[in-house]
Amino acid sequence: MPETYYPYLLQAVSVHNVLPLTSACNLHCIFCSHRQNPPGITTYRLPPLSVHEVEELASFLTPGQKVIIGESATRIDEGEPLTHPDFLQILSVLRRELPDTLFSVTTNGTLLTSALIDQLVPLAPLEFTVSLNSASAQGRRLLLGDTQPERAISAVKLLSASGIPFHGSLVAMPHLLAEEDIVSTISFLAENGARTARLFLPGYTKFAHEKLRFPLTSWQDLSSLALDLTRELDMPVIAEPAKLTDFKPLVYGVMPATPAQRAGVEAGDEVVSVNGIRPRTRVDAFTLARQKANPHLCLCRNGSIIDVIIRKERGAAPGFVVNYDFDPSRLEEITRALAHSNARAPLFLCSEFGETIMQTAATELGLSDESVFVVENSFFGGSIKAAGLLVVDDLLAAARLALQQLSYDHVFVPHEAFDHTGRDLTGKSAIVLEQELRLPVQAI
Repeated sequence: MPETYYPYLLQAVSVHNVLPLTSACNLHCIFCSHRQNPPGITTYRLPPLSVHEVEELASFLTPGQKVIIGESATRIDEGEPLTHPDFLQILSVLRRELPDTLFSVTTNGTLLTSALIDQLVPLAPLEFTVSLNSASAQGRRLLLGDTQPERAISAVKLLSASGIPFHGSLVAMPHLLAEEDIVSTISFLAENGARTARLFLPGYTKFAHEKLRFPLTSWQDLSSLALDLTRELDMPVIAEPAKLTDFKPLVYGVMPATPAQRAGVEAGDEVVSVNGIRPRTRVDAFTLARQKANPHLCLCRNGSIIDVIIRKERGAAPGFVVNYDFDPSRLEEITRALAHSNARAPLFLCSEFGETIMQTAATELGLSDESVFVVENSFFGGSIKAAGLLVVDDLLAAARLALQQLSYDHVFVPHEAFDHTGRDLTGKSAIVLEQELRLPVQAI
């Protein structure tokens, strides 16, 4: 196995429980990020792994923790896992190694045939996420270059009939397809029993073709649409990224036929406590409920307190959905880092998407508003505003601007911008920040 991508493959498996199988793909999505990358970034194309290589990697997976197949958590380009010639054999091998672990497969659905699904059913527990994007023939041809649009549409129906749990996802492109196509696609997923549907803001760089440049002013409208559909369809429709302004542990939605639904949990409920523990964030509320067997939730609904017990096993998903805000373990990590550094005037650099939630975290930690400074992603540009796509030059420019306005004695940067070697997507080390700023810099 080539040394170039192996460390990233090992990191994905051992740290994130993500198992990439191949970078090959059988569609040509117009919003595919791989074609918009600026020159100078380092990513890796993964040839189909051999069954033997997968067996070796399986020993680094965490048993009992969901294994994700078909997504990327590192610089390896994700592909369509079902294009792998040994996909079924690989799942069988993994099932022997991890007999009770949930395998979560993300697929475009074009290769999910009736015969394949029949062979997948005995390999439970499984769940699929179908990146459908459009349930209309016209929409699939336009967005995905799909010359056989009926395949993925049929796959959703086949999954529904098989009883294998599945979710759906789509990239919002209302400037190319009417909003009605988004609504009809999400409705199609709900009608066929999808657990959730995720509606993604399309990411495009400054190198993208003009027609791909989604009007960002429309995102709030689509977020409102997602919330309306959640209520109307009785299925969580989650707009990502969500613009959150607080840590209030609100239930966004409840998946059908789940322990949470059977217990009577409803969208909009505030989780006051889980087994007597008051959650600090939305993520905390979900994590506490997942960790416990038969968790007792105290909920606030329209000003009234309601007690419910979610009947489930320890470690099983409760069935309600929250928007991702802030992991309490990260709050604790920041607290420890501040104490260890003895910083009196810390500077926290954050992404544009993370601005409001990082300001909320600063308030939670007793820090001033001036401790948080937003970094513009100039390297990628376009609609790219996430921490994982910031580079050293972006962070350096923001830090210099902040230091022109106030004095700081310690700089904290988001760890998502760096790989396991401490380098950004261009290969530049975080050490450069310390050298240029002449201040201690810590990725956190």
